Amino acid sequence: MFPLFASGHLVVTCYSHAEVGKVVVMDLPIHGYVLKRLQRVEKHEVMLGSDNKEISSSCCGIWQSKKHLIGVVLFSINLKRKAFIKFPSKAVNGA
Repeated sequence: MFPLFASGHLVVTCYSHAEVGKVVVMDLPIHGYVLKRLQRVEKHEVMLGSDNKEISSSCCGIWQSKKHLIGVVLFSINLKRKAFIKFPSKAVNGA
């Protein structure tokens, strides 16, 4: 799903109504976990697509069962960037 998501990103999902255009995580029997965009949605199946048009994926463009849907991506966190929490220099209780 490059360029929107890359290796090292943690994605947070929730099981939600599948809609065309949403990015989802699916656990496909042959491919394992995949991160793809929904191209078509039917009652029991979805068709996946990729944002990266330079690389083809064998799980895209064919119908996949909705039972493999893990969830819709809410947001991602880039784990490769240095992150820290800044605490106040003095203790909150004055100690």
